[in-house]
Amino acid sequence: MLIMSTKLTKAKAIAGVLTGGALLTGLIFAAGHWHNQKVHETPSPQNISDNAGRVAYLSDWGWEVDPSAIETLDLKLPDTLDSSYEEYNVLQAENGLDLTAYCGQRIKRYTYTVLNYPEKADGVQANLYLCDDTVVAGDIMAPGADGFIASLQYPQ
Repeated sequence: MLIMSTKLTKAKAIAGVLTGGALLTGLIFAAGHWHNQKVHETPSPQNISDNAGRVAYLSDWGWEVDPSAIETLDLKLPDTLDSSYEEYNVLQAENGLDLTAYCGQRIKRYTYTVLNYPEKADGVQANLYLCDDTVVAGDIMAPGADGFIASLQYPQ
């Protein structure tokens, strides 16, 4: 049996209080950051029947968009997803969405101009794909040579 004892000095007490406070502060910030991440991970693809609902849905992801859609397009998904659709569906999994349930169905794409993409002021667009009034897919993209396509997740 080993017994150790130490004398509690004023310096040790202050160091203990400061260490405990730093750990508690770190936990509070980490919990707040985790909560904010979860809020913007997967907004519910609730029924969206109008333009205001689509704009609000994008806002729930953290995107500011021009409220006027720059394009609306009617599409029909293939009966089975080919490799390009499967790759796109992997992107949709990041949004908590899955296109496979909508194979063979008619969908509508709404395209909006993104106003707050970090470090890129112009040329970024948000696409939302709806089957009836349900969001089935979405992406953020920039066309052109230096373009990209990304999930609806707001970049951190």
